[in-house]
Amino acid sequence: MTPEDYAQGDAFQAEKRTIFSTWWLPVCAESQIGRCGEFMSATVGGWGVVAVRDGQGAIHVLRNACRHQNMPVVGAPSGHCETFRCRFHGWTYDLAGKFVSAPPAVAPADTQRAEVNLISLPIARSAGLLFFNLAGTMPPPDLGATPPDYGGTNVTDIACNWKVLVEHLLSAQPDRSPDFAWQWPLLTLRRAGAVVVVEQVMPHTFLRTRLLTHVFGGPAEEHRSSSNLIKQACEHLQADRIAGTMMPDDNALLADFNRRLGAAYAEAAATP
Repeated sequence: MTPEDYAQGDAFQAEKRTIFSTWWLPVCAESQIGRCGEFMSATVGGWGVVAVRDGQGAIHVLRNACRHQNMPVVGAPSGHCETFRCRFHGWTYDLAGKFVSAPPAVAPADTQRAEVNLISLPIARSAGLLFFNLAGTMPPPDLGATPPDYGGTNVTDIACNWKVLVEHLLSAQPDRSPDFAWQWPLLTLRRAGAVVVVEQVMPHTFLRTRLLTHVFGGPAEEHRSSSNLIKQACEHLQADRIAGTMMPDDNALLADFNRRLGAAYAEAAATP
């Protein structure tokens, strides 16, 4: 790894092609969209998606890109709605992503074609979390037993590269612990007695990362101070990376993380 891998866009684009477009990525806790019409939108590794529960209780993860001119159909990070409507030209979709209507001047000639519907992505559920996959070829994640009741989510924006945050989360853990799980590339799970804490890493850009701390079995607010400490530590570590100080891979988790990153960069370099 080099300082540029933590501070420039080229590495982020390589990660988008070889990591974020291939592996299962967490989008939210399933309980965050517990009712019909509730949605969560996010940009994960450069991919804009929206997770929503429809009127029949089914969950969908849709590409947040109108099929008319590829503009976003959802602008808020969360909320409740009955349909999705692109604010640019008025194409409207139901909660399953199916095309509903558009102004006559910009309406598609054939409204029944699948190509006019929002792109629906493969989904998986594990440990109370909802995942999506752009390629649909990897085995779904398995984080073990069902967690206790959902207690809430803390959201923390951090001025760091996503790799800094993952390194920090992994470095604090013993090599092998039955109470800790890591789901490559963006999620860790820690069991502490009756409480389960899931740290979801959400890369927005190469210098902006969001941490979602999902708490099961207790109130999320009790973990707010811990999230703030992670923010402070990672913003300090980001400065270290830019200055050329790398994280030593002195435990098995970090060594595995660096191995996977190296393989992804090699794949990106070999792809025209």
